[in-house]
Amino acid sequence: MSHPSPKITLPDYPAELQADPRDLPYDKAQLTRFYVAMKLARTFEEKLGALYRQGKVNGAVYLGMGQEATSVGSVSALKDGDFFTTVARNLSAFFYKGIEPRDVMARWMGKDIPPSNGRELGLFLADIKNFGIPPYHNGSMASWIPSGAGYALAFKLRKQPNVMAAFTGDGATSPGDFYEGLNFAAIHKLPLVIICEVNQFAYSTSIAKQMPVVNVADRAPAFNIYAETHFGNDLFLVIEAAQRGIEHARSGKGPALIEFKTFRQRGHGEHDDMAYVPEELRDFWAERDPIKMYREWLLKRASFTTSELESTETQVEADVESAITYAESLPMPKPESVTERLFAPSPHDPDPNQAAPYEPIDHPSIPGLTAAQDKSEGGHF
Repeated sequence: MSHPSPKITLPDYPAELQADPRDLPYDKAQLTRFYVAMKLARTFEEKLGALYRQGKVNGAVYLGMGQEATSVGSVSALKDGDFFTTVARNLSAFFYKGIEPRDVMARWMGKDIPPSNGRELGLFLADIKNFGIPPYHNGSMASWIPSGAGYALAFKLRKQPNVMAAFTGDGATSPGDFYEGLNFAAIHKLPLVIICEVNQFAYSTSIAKQMPVVNVADRAPAFNIYAETHFGNDLFLVIEAAQRGIEHARSGKGPALIEFKTFRQRGHGEHDDMAYVPEELRDFWAERDPIKMYREWLLKRASFTTSELESTETQVEADVESAITYAESLPMPKPESVTERLFAPSPHDPDPNQAAPYEPIDHPSIPGLTAAQDKSEGGHF
């Protein structure tokens, strides 16, 4: 006996961008930059999904298709010296900030290139020195929130006029780390901005079943912090809301929680077929695809021509194909280097060019402390 699908209440978000280009402070080059970052991420992830199924990338693959506007719009509001940390679905933020597709692809393939040298996948991309992206903290869900508060505290103690923006999903607003990190930031009025991308499902759990409030921003009064909620597929609404939250935090008024309603067009990971997502919901958000809406806006409202956009798209395709070729040509890390780069360097580290300061113990009291144990004499090995 079949059971009827539960009735879905759909929001009233428009299927077209509402902004008047005459009211926006962007020239054609900047509007193109937005489009390139979004389209590059989408094309890259389409290829990445195919490579995953071919067994050419390591580990699980999590894609951000449908969430490009929240990423690009939010990071576009950051200034030099600001930091941001991402989770799994913010590849377009990387590309907007200038990270090369070939470097991301090489990481996904686990190749031996800086700054990670095969120690992290594309999912865990981090590069503080060049792009202001602190390491992904995956010890537990939402662990990047207290970590983000720590970076924000450092900015405040050093009297630096910078902010820390931490992306998160709605599912990661339920664990304790979210509350502890945000509470600490609120108490100390730290320049922390939480960019919460509500993509409708925490893995396969719908919003209604994971939190007792309608909006994540409804939790903000518990911390007495600034909060807003907006449609996350409208690039210009995202930019405006992100700017307000970021400037609030930068001005010393404490953290901000900016919530964007969007949709995850693929499963939690490429291993997830999304069978739990109602077809009606998929269709609603497909009509409101952020790249589709922005492309149509560029053509109808911003005087772009079809040939201009097609030329951009052709170049994006070529860049992604070039990234794949480059990544496949690189070597894997050498097995003997597996113990390298486990700890940050210290001024107290011994000089590798000098003799060891201590002689090895020939007969330790605990046999397991030496790898040279003779198995014939018993012991742990």
